[in-house]
Amino acid sequence: MSQFRVLLCSNSAVYSNSLKVAFQERHLFRVMEDVASDEIINSASRIQPDVVVLKLEEDACLPVIRQLLSICPLVLSVAIVEDPGRYDVNEFLNIGLKGLLPMRLLPRQIVNAVELVVVAGILCLPRMNPSQMNRNNGHNGSNVNLNSLTTRERQILGLLSKSYSNKEIAESLCLSESTVKTHLRNIFRKLNLRNRSEAMSILYGSGSNGHTSY
Repeated sequence: MSQFRVLLCSNSAVYSNSLKVAFQERHLFRVMEDVASDEIINSASRIQPDVVVLKLEEDACLPVIRQLLSICPLVLSVAIVEDPGRYDVNEFLNIGLKGLLPMRLLPRQIVNAVELVVVAGILCLPRMNPSQMNRNNGHNGSNVNLNSLTTRERQILGLLSKSYSNKEIAESLCLSESTVKTHLRNIFRKLNLRNRSEAMSILYGSGSNGHTSY
């Protein structure tokens, strides 16, 4: 199994290092860099990671994630904040966040949550109250469809957006061309698309189709 490339973001070197150690204990992940919040956008743009884990100040959380997902629309993003309960979960669902975790969790617990996100496609979010759940039912179909893709399908769609051929996608992900073609057929079917051009046009959508709470 290929490793998921992880970018860590925190203004605390001690906290970043504890997360880095926890991720390195799992062969599923490869930590590419750990950076401060003012470096996250440039680093993500350059690395194009599979996963970004951010420990952010409360007032910076939403703006930074919006900007991050505008340049890396297929990245799986997980935020760590002091008090997740102060946020409207629907705001995060709308911009495409995959996890909103409290700082009280241990580094290994955070890694476990990230693994649920990347392997099982499960959202790790705070429990929503009934009014939030009702508002969440208003998400549009394109958002939900994009997030019905598996992690591998997201990787392939990301390479497709860079005009990679099937052969180049296969070589990049260590797959056979026939496997890539199968994934592409599944992507087109799930997103109700006819060709590559249409697939590239939906890259800036986001949403979700399932979550777990803590």
